[in-house]
Amino acid sequence: MNKIGLIPKLIIGIIVGILVGKYGGVLPVRILATFNGLFGNFLGFVIPLIIIGFVAPGIGELEAGAGKLLGMTAGIAYSSTVMAGLAAFFVNSALFPLFLTPGSIVLDDPANPEHALLPALFNVDMPPLMGVMTALLLAFTLGLGMAAIRSGALQRGFKEFQQIIEKLIKGIIIPLLPFHIAGIFANMTHAGQVAEILSVFLKVFLIIIALHLSVLIIQYVAAGLIGG
Repeated sequence: MNKIGLIPKLIIGIIVGILVGKYGGVLPVRILATFNGLFGNFLGFVIPLIIIGFVAPGIGELEAGAGKLLGMTAGIAYSSTVMAGLAAFFVNSALFPLFLTPGSIVLDDPANPEHALLPALFNVDMPPLMGVMTALLLAFTLGLGMAAIRSGALQRGFKEFQQIIEKLIKGIIIPLLPFHIAGIFANMTHAGQVAEILSVFLKVFLIIIALHLSVLIIQYVAAGLIGG
């Protein structure tokens, strides 16, 4: 099972989720919904830690005087993000109305589709230690500080923290992700929404992949022209 890649596992999760939602009854779907709630809350707790664990030591390993290069890199990254967002907006405005028309997806409760989903058996709140932007700013501050003072102790500590986060991602998040996908599709199938949503999701997914490839090609060409 470990030899199967992540994408095939996700596809298996979708298939299993649809089968459970269609033939498994209420209790298995609610158990999966409970897992989804716990896993989603755990992801929300872990995301700020992932940002700090990867960004701070990465910046801290920069050579002295690399702050200008970091600033330029951050500026280019944010500019690229804005341009990609604008491209997504224009593609959305031009293509999505062709197949996302009012009434194309009929739900039992169009005001709030979540009302058609089965609730979890219980929920456990896992509030994150900080918000995403706070974690990003803290990671930049600590990383630049480590690069400036060349603190070996801090750098070793953050490298070990990064290793902890890597093991968390590889050992918990990635293996449990297919079950999370299975739970989503099981609940949608039980609510009778999966056929309509999948038909639209496939079209949206293909457009997203094409847009990603276009943006990557533009970025690689621009990097090649600038780097000579």
